[in-house]
Amino acid sequence: MTIRPGQSFEVTGTFRLDDADPVRNVSFAPRVPEGWTVEGEPVTADWLQPGETLEGTWTVTSPAEGGFTAVDLPVVASFEAFGRQHEAQAAVEVQTIPAGWLYVMEGEASTNTFSGSVGPGGCDACSGGEKLRRVGNGPSNYVQFEDVVADEAGDYTLLIDNTVNGTRSFFVTVNGGTPIEVSITGTSWDEPNTASTTIPLREGTNTIKIHNDTAYGPDLDRIRIPLPDDGS
Repeated sequence: MTIRPGQSFEVTGTFRLDDADPVRNVSFAPRVPEGWTVEGEPVTADWLQPGETLEGTWTVTSPAEGGFTAVDLPVVASFEAFGRQHEAQAAVEVQTIPAGWLYVMEGEASTNTFSGSVGPGGCDACSGGEKLRRVGNGPSNYVQFEDVVADEAGDYTLLIDNTVNGTRSFFVTVNGGTPIEVSITGTSWDEPNTASTTIPLREGTNTIKIHNDTAYGPDLDRIRIPLPDDGS
């Protein structure tokens, strides 16, 4: 999930007790870093039997100012069992971006969909210290960025941070539409450069697939989409 400064979003969680014994004094809610806020009270139960569940929905708001940051927001169930306090949790992965950007996401982020032989590799100069390798050389080797949310439909600039020595192509497919070829020339597999193209986004949620069905593409660092009339 990618959010901008001061943006609110819903977090929904379910806690199911699968142990053989009941637990007491259960409390279930997100925990957020300093500067973030949560609207909604913890979901509680004095007693929870095996197989029973607790469900909750909360509104989380990011700080009014911030930069590029990866944050794991845990949704935590705390409870008492056999006279001792215990916790179970699962995290929501959130990428925060500064004002002026619609979307920024690392190629290796776990929220993406990976197919075929595509996988992360080390890259000291790349954002996050990693990049995606083996994109292309067949229709099954691709990465798809999910939940690219646009407030308005229109044409947007897509910036593709990559590494390549020579000339190779990525193809960009938005929402299953017609692939757009982006030919990229570079001089290093270790130092990222940036290519750009224009893509159509619909209002609401979009998907962006990076692929090459017939030949190897460059290695992929990340993609970025600036808001219209803002610089990169």
